[in-house]
Amino acid sequence: MSAIETLSATEFISLYLFDRVPHIFGDDRRSFLSWKGALAKAIEVDPACITLVGSSAVGISLNPSKGFRPFDSGSDVDVGVISHYHFTVAWRFLRTQGHRRTHVDAKTRVAWDEHVKCYIYWGTIATDRLLGILPFGKKWLAALTTMAQTSPTVGRDINLRIYSDYESLRAYQIWSAQRAREDILTKGEADAPIP
Repeated sequence: MSAIETLSATEFISLYLFDRVPHIFGDDRRSFLSWKGALAKAIEVDPACITLVGSSAVGISLNPSKGFRPFDSGSDVDVGVISHYHFTVAWRFLRTQGHRRTHVDAKTRVAWDEHVKCYIYWGTIATDRLLGILPFGKKWLAALTTMAQTSPTVGRDINLRIYSDYESLRAYQIWSAQRAREDILTKGEADAPIP
C-alpha cells in the first residue's frame, strides 16, 4: 500500500510536501533554497513563505481528475505563497472592483467568480488567471518570467497561489490529499506509483 493510503492526510502532507526538498529539485536542497530565495526577493516575501505544491513537489499529481499523472517535462510548477498582505490586497481588489468584471475576458470573469464563491473560503487567491489584473500583478508576472528561465524550472509554467496564512495553505493541501486518498481507496487506479 502507498503512503497516501496508510498515513493520515495530515501526516502525508507533512512528510511528502512540507518537510522535504521538492521533487523537481531532486535532493539538491541548496538549489531549492537558492531558487526559492530568488522568487521570494522578486515578489517581495520572505523565502520561508514559499512552498512548492502539486506534482513538482510530490512527483505525481494528487488531483484524481488528472489520473495521478507523474511529474514530467510538460508539467507546470505550482507554488504556494503565504502572504497575508498580498492576500488582503488581492481580496480587497476583487471585492471593491466588482464593477470591472464586465470589462475582462470570460476566463478572468469565471476565475473572479470562483474566488467569490470558493477560494476565499480556503484563504487563497489562485493567481493563474487573475494575476494580470491585481495591483502587484505586473511585478509578479516579471518574476515568473525570470523564474521560468532559472533551473530547474526553465521553460515551465509557474503558477502562484496566495494563501492568507500557513494554516490556510495546510488546510487546503490536507483537503486535497483527503480527496486523492478517497479516490484511490474507492477506485484503486493511478497512472503512476503513488508515494
